[in-house]
Amino acid sequence: MNIIINQRRFLEAIKTTERVVSRNTSLPILNTILLKTDKGKLRLSATNLEVGIQYWVGAKIEKEGSIAVPAKTLSDFVALVGDEKLSINVEKNSIFISSENYKTQILGMKPDDFPITPVLSNSQEFIMKGKILADSLGKVIDAVSLLETRPELSGVYINIGVKEVAFAATDSFRLSECIVPAQNIINKAFIIPRNTALEILRLAYGKDDDFHIIIGDNQIAVRGVDVEIVSRLIDGKYPDYKKVIPNRNDTIVAINKQLLEQHSRMASIFSSNISDLVLKASHGILHVTAKNSDRGEIDSQISIPSKAQFTISVNYRYLLDALKVIDGTEVELAYTGEGSPLVVRKTGDRNHTYVIMPLRA
Repeated sequence: MNIIINQRRFLEAIKTTERVVSRNTSLPILNTILLKTDKGKLRLSATNLEVGIQYWVGAKIEKEGSIAVPAKTLSDFVALVGDEKLSINVEKNSIFISSENYKTQILGMKPDDFPITPVLSNSQEFIMKGKILADSLGKVIDAVSLLETRPELSGVYINIGVKEVAFAATDSFRLSECIVPAQNIINKAFIIPRNTALEILRLAYGKDDDFHIIIGDNQIAVRGVDVEIVSRLIDGKYPDYKKVIPNRNDTIVAINKQLLEQHSRMASIFSSNISDLVLKASHGILHVTAKNSDRGEIDSQISIPSKAQFTISVNYRYLLDALKVIDGTEVELAYTGEGSPLVVRKTGDRNHTYVIMPLRA
């Protein structure tokens, strides 16, 4: 291999693929990034055997070739090079990188030992704009369960319908659902692992480009202009989460989102070890209260344009997570009755719903 490449673009490609690199002592090849010339570009590949990524970056290709390079060594070196252009040469199992002021040799590994990127079988495909895909994942990702006791809850559920795509996640204590209107030619539901969802979110964030989502029997591939992620799917049946969302609301309170967030953060200072705060609506006032036997207590008040009356205790972390991902400046708090969950939405918007289960006294 003999190429010339821009340092900034090369570093961006390395940083993107490096996030997937495994820290595996028994299989050193998984600690590497595969560099390979491909159709007039340099392709960088990394995998941890659950998620694989390929990233193409423009380069002047003078001689074709490939090598697997330790990811951390390559990343650390290229990040510190201040020169604009890098010349890369490969001889046997070594990569030589030189620029105006630097010259180095990094010991690599045989590219033939690098795992082969799987080809999806019996696949179906749909397309979404990158920023819409990232926004939808971002609205539900915090609600994914971090426990492995129920594997089906450790990922994001995606249900592709004819007229919409639904994204959902729950850890049994809270639920977030985001619905995106779309015209699709397939009807498919699947669960992607949390780490895969995070990588897709990072890659698609703010992009106006089309992203192709290809679903196979037990794998998914997401392709952008210069990047592709391939991941396993979670095997299991996702619970019927729709049953958790109340189909009626006895009480709805509209409130300024920033104000509610500020008061919730203040109350969190006095929360107990179960992170609880109490929302109590009464006579046009929403009381946000918390009490801690070691630190004290607080009762802050927000005026609301409603004479609604309800009291519910919730985990303040879940409430703040909801406010973080809900669009707009005003949210509505919907409540059905004692023992029912709190529903948080952007006022007048039914396409994003955040449900928080109440804490028991």
